[in-house]
Amino acid sequence: MQMTEAGSVRPLILSLAEALEHAAASRTGLRIFDGKGALAAQASYLELFVQARARATQLRCLPRTGLMPPVVGLIAHTHLSFIVNFMACQCAGLLPCPIPPPTVALGIETYVQRVRRMLSAVQAKALLLDDTHAPLQSHFERSAEPEIKGLSLMTTRSLPTADETVDLRPLQGNEGAYIQFSSGTTSAPKGIEISQRAICHNLNGILHAGLCIQPGDRAFSWLPLYHDMGLVGFLLAPIMGAVPLDLLPPQVFARRPQLWPKLMAELQSTICFAPSFAWRLAADKTPPEEAEGIRLNLRVAGVGGDVVRMHDLDRFAERFGASGFSVRQFQPCYGLAEATLAVSMGPVRTDEEGKLASGEPLPGWEVRIVDETGAVLSTRQAGRIQIRGLALMTGYWQGGHLSPVQPDEWFLTEDLGYLTPTGELVVTGRLQSLLVLRGSNVHAEAIEDAVCAALHLSHGTVLAYQEIPEQPLSTGLVVLVECSLQDAEQREQWMVTARKAAFHVSRDAAEIRLVPPRTVKLTTSGKIARQTTLDHVRKVHD
Repeated sequence: MQMTEAGSVRPLILSLAEALEHAAASRTGLRIFDGKGALAAQASYLELFVQARARATQLRCLPRTGLMPPVVGLIAHTHLSFIVNFMACQCAGLLPCPIPPPTVALGIETYVQRVRRMLSAVQAKALLLDDTHAPLQSHFERSAEPEIKGLSLMTTRSLPTADETVDLRPLQGNEGAYIQFSSGTTSAPKGIEISQRAICHNLNGILHAGLCIQPGDRAFSWLPLYHDMGLVGFLLAPIMGAVPLDLLPPQVFARRPQLWPKLMAELQSTICFAPSFAWRLAADKTPPEEAEGIRLNLRVAGVGGDVVRMHDLDRFAERFGASGFSVRQFQPCYGLAEATLAVSMGPVRTDEEGKLASGEPLPGWEVRIVDETGAVLSTRQAGRIQIRGLALMTGYWQGGHLSPVQPDEWFLTEDLGYLTPTGELVVTGRLQSLLVLRGSNVHAEAIEDAVCAALHLSHGTVLAYQEIPEQPLSTGLVVLVECSLQDAEQREQWMVTARKAAFHVSRDAAEIRLVPPRTVKLTTSGKIARQTTLDHVRKVHD
């Protein structure tokens, strides 16, 4: 048992199966809403527990034969069936592997090939399709590629009848919990295995040290459940803490961002997290007169998943200020799938240079900054972010093999930042977006934000990068700007405005290229997929 700060006792939970059983004793549960904001499905945690155990008995057709639990692919859409199947795997001793659902833009055959590569990368034994995705079975069965051989294709309707007499062996505290693919996974899938120990440790830190959950809390999320911020932060965390949960499918948010704050107000949500750009988008899409009638009850408005932009938060606070919402209710955080989810969390606070911090490390995490040689840097010195702690991943799955890591080893992230004198982490960007212009380091995000602000564009419509310069004095700085304008004079004015904004940040002359809308690609977490975008642009150009 553990003592909370308030002095009450909470159970020491060692696995996700235990967490669900504990939540089942509460009177809380989850609800899912549709594109009109109407209730589409609901289940108490007790009902979820009963359904998950029943489904687990049906999965006895996947016996455990080796030391490692069999891996089961699950298409992770915001639907009760996915949640039941995910928790059923926990109860049945199977390792679930959430897969992004199909999209119209990708095409069904391309999607099937991508899923095939993912399942092959983690040596999955089965792909379980619910009723919504059962029609995909024929597409997989028509495949003759070697990656699909040995894989059981199952639908929930084809499973054996539930049998309460089956003796279940849930995943234990020293075993795996799930495998998640990193955002941006395409041709060379890389699965991240998270252990039960890691997930329970991280969830405990998020709930009690980060969020300081209270009896009246209610969580709300539209984040995709195949991404760590959605799966861990807004499915597994509410279950672990027995917190009531309301979900909205991510595609609904994409079509109607203004429905998000409206629903949160109606449901009296107190906790919600989203990337920085999403808060601004919701504000931009909500008319002022409509925003005045929305009364938000948020206690924690979390922001993470990418570099946190203060102007995005200010925009949301300004639009919904009539409800009493303040920018102080935002809680920036830093995390990554390799760290299960959260590394640091904290209140809105800027350092001496006006940079927004992402809070102090959660209990059990150590954070340091190193240079390119691995030498540890002092406070306020920017470099690579390194982390160490009990919530670190088990390892990477790639090409059918697991490359393990040790929790007591320092893990070098692809993120850049520095520590303040008070121990808070300031994230400045990603290594792959660092540009070297005439000997100076410039973050592509800074250029992109400046151009977006100058042209009043949303996040994900501008991309800054370098290519081999054609002129001797050029640095090769290029800025892609999505533009639908047809008038030549207006397009020229856009280029002038973008060039000035880019120069203000980089002190370098950029080549501005106007490209069609949707040219800049995004990852599942809303980050700019830089390499994917560049590959696409070069392919079109060729």
